[in-house]
This record gives sequence, C-alpha cells and structure tokens, in this order.
Amino acid sequence: MASDGEDLNMTASESEVSAAENETDVEDAAVPELETDDDLVEVEAVPLSTDEAEMEELLTQLEDYTPTLPDALTLRILNSSGFGSVDPRIVRIISVSAQKFISDIVNDALQHCKTRTTNIQHSSGHSSGKDKKNPKDRKYTLAMEDLVPALADHGITVRKPQYFV
Repeated sequence: MASDGEDLNMTASESEVSAAENETDVEDAAVPELETDDDLVEVEAVPLSTDEAEMEELLTQLEDYTPTLPDALTLRILNSSGFGSVDPRIVRIISVSAQKFISDIVNDALQHCKTRTTNIQHSSGHSSGKDKKNPKDRKYTLAMEDLVPALADHGITVRKPQYFV
C-alpha cells in the first residue's frame, strides 16, 4: 500500500491481487458475537430538563397549529436560500416566527396610522360633531406613509422611486 503521498503505479492485474489480499484480511478479522437477550442491560429513562420539556411541548402544540404563512411557502423560500431538506418542525417554527415578525410590523404601522390621524384631527381644530366616530368603528388603511416608519423601526429601509412610469 502507498502512504504518505507516494506515487502508486500499478497495473490492472496487480490492483486485482491487492484487492483480493485486502478482502482476505477483512475476512480474517475477528467478528464480534452478537448480544443475546441475557446480555442486555435495562437503561433507566432520564427525565427531560425543563428546557427540553418546554421544547417538546412547543413542538407538540405546533403540530396542531396552522400558521398564516403556509409551510410550503416557507419551505420554498428556505430551498431557494440554499437549505436542503429541512425538518418539518423547523419549517413550522420558521413559519410562526415569520408570522410574528410580520404581525409586529403591521401592528407598528397601525399605531403610526392612529397617531397620524389623531394628530391631523387635532391640528385641524374645527372637526364637527358628526365627523367624530367611535375609535372602534373607524377603519384604517395600510399606507406606505405608515409602513415606512414601522419598517424603519425594525431595521428595514424602504424608499419610493423618484417617479413612476
């Protein structure tokens, strides 16, 4: 056998002889005996730590939960990002995390919209009684002017193009 970077120049017949010698060496090696039922030792189950128990409980709860972002979409994004086959439990956790991230951004945008509309009403000063609505009855529209500061709070910069074609 060549080792330590030596060049190996063998013919096909020498290669076959060397392979046959290696096979006999493998056959001559001692084969360990298989354990019988008498040799088996019972192993006591170790209780899970609190972190492991909480993780198992979370994964069990996520099996029944359907996130807003479908697992197929999350898996597609992960595959296009370079992840190979991903455990479905990991995909579900990423889907729920993305849902939480989007929810936080939309909630912040709603808060910006509410403060903007109340500031506009108070600055006008002459709002009549019929224009005032119960805040629960008011419908809000997600606008870029509310979304941009909410995204900036999360470290995402969004700019409008200078002109539209």
